[in-house]
Amino acid sequence: MIEDLNGRLEAAALSLTGQGPIKERLFAAYCTYLQDIQQSDLPALGAEFGEMIQALHREPALPGDDVVRASVRKLSNREACYYAELVVKLYGTLAGLKHPYVGTRGARSLAATAT
Repeated sequence: MIEDLNGRLEAAALSLTGQGPIKERLFAAYCTYLQDIQQSDLPALGAEFGEMIQALHREPALPGDDVVRASVRKLSNREACYYAELVVKLYGTLAGLKHPYVGTRGARSLAATAT
């Protein structure tokens, strides 16, 4: 499951870097990659992810619309940016668990070869 979760978070994070308003990108990322991920799947930042899930499901849907679109529309741009940043943090955290930190010595070696 972690491979699938990591891939989905990566895809969501990458989709947030595309063009268009942040609210549209957040809506697309959530509906395409994140909507069936549970808070319990993300122990590190699960509480924050749970808050995002609640925020994206709190507004009533208009006729012909859905609850997530209505909720995203009601978010401020600041809130939308916060949730987009959360998705990137979640991906970074999970990727960090998959690829542990090499340590200071490894980081210096990598920095020396990059110059």
